[in-house]
Amino acid sequence: MKRRELLRGSLVAGAGAALGAVGGCGPTGTEPQAPVTFEPGGSLPWINWAGNQSCLPNWRLAPVSEDQLVGVMKSARGVVRAVGGSHSFSAVVPTDDTLVATDLLSGMIGHDPERLQATFLAGTRLNAMGPMLDAVGQALPNMPDMDYPALGGSIANSVHATGSTFGSASSYVTALTLATPSGELMECSADRNAEVFQAARTSIGALGIVSRMTLQNQHAFDLTEVNRVENMNDVFDDIQARLRNHRHFECFPMPYSSQCITVATDIAAPADANAGEDDPNAVNTLRNLYEATAWIPRVGHGLYGAILDSVLSGESTTVRTGPSYRVFPHVRIVRFREMEYTVPAAAGPECAREILRTIEARRLPLYFPLEVRYVKADDIWLSMFEGQDGCSISVHQFGDLDYRAPFAEIEPIFWKYGGRPHWGKLHTLDADRLAGIYPRHWQDFQEVRRTLDPQGRMLNPHLKTLFGV
Repeated sequence: MKRRELLRGSLVAGAGAALGAVGGCGPTGTEPQAPVTFEPGGSLPWINWAGNQSCLPNWRLAPVSEDQLVGVMKSARGVVRAVGGSHSFSAVVPTDDTLVATDLLSGMIGHDPERLQATFLAGTRLNAMGPMLDAVGQALPNMPDMDYPALGGSIANSVHATGSTFGSASSYVTALTLATPSGELMECSADRNAEVFQAARTSIGALGIVSRMTLQNQHAFDLTEVNRVENMNDVFDDIQARLRNHRHFECFPMPYSSQCITVATDIAAPADANAGEDDPNAVNTLRNLYEATAWIPRVGHGLYGAILDSVLSGESTTVRTGPSYRVFPHVRIVRFREMEYTVPAAAGPECAREILRTIEARRLPLYFPLEVRYVKADDIWLSMFEGQDGCSISVHQFGDLDYRAPFAEIEPIFWKYGGRPHWGKLHTLDADRLAGIYPRHWQDFQEVRRTLDPQGRMLNPHLKTLFGV
């Protein structure tokens, strides 16, 4: 499950006992791990973490200061795009013109012990922020469970974690500095350039490049995370109570199975202790079982589900406890591609159930667990949570398998429930569709974007599709 020793060796043993010496036929629909190769003497390719996006930029720049960033924005040629941790699955980064790496714009450059706020340069990776904040007695109130991305990209795409009383990462930004396409540094907050502030807190990088931002934090704290295997329908039927009773709650329903992994995270008690271990390679064990069984005519998918139910029902609880910045994230060593939509919170369980029914009925080759999280509403113009509490549901495919066909089967289900796509993850919506699901501020954002970037210097083909340019 990306976060725990899901099936251990017993899963393979169970499959072997059920099938004897029968072997699988191997995966179908494979695709290359990297979409482009380097040719000596040519441009150095940029490739994202998932291996599904790439470009061959003619100019690569890495400013070390805001002054250098301003110079870059004034002199850059062609379409300008910024890149941080390269963890976006959608095509928000690629440009064959000027690619600006923010890695050297990194670090905490100030903090306020009374307000519990801290200011970071936008290239700072999330996994570096925890120790920096801990050193001054602060902590992020919430964190995504993958901490490799850069802060700037996380805010631009409205990255989030889970917790029905916690907003996305963008909602904790109290001020930011934007390097505009014309080469100006614009200070933005709720009281200064307020409209730009509302647009820039989730901008998909369409307004310029954010150089720094101030975050609202809290005192440092410890957490305890408890992982269990439970019946999926029981979890969905009881979801409101779980959201009330836990600081953070999420679940991972298993396709073709009645089982669900639940993750409840709360403030740690003095006697809490670790029990069991994470296994970041567990999804590969899941894959081995699927490929050993699903190919069998008529009974394969049912056999896969039966073995999975049998093994999962015997899994024990695991516990992780410690400083918040160590408990929130989990290691990612299995490459995947991801589609995520946020639907109104009340619609989450039924939407997830319909996705699972569709996967099973159509025998889609999707056996990565779904991910179901809850996020508090905000007022940020292009946030997925603007004006409504949200349930974010993620669908994954292994990085070497074709995601397009199965994702195309699932995506219309999200539309049916009024879903809004995560900007950094895979979707097929264009400006016409997006305007309809952001009825209050879509045009407001467009006006700010055109004012700051009248020539469209920040718009690569993907963003032109998003904004109808």
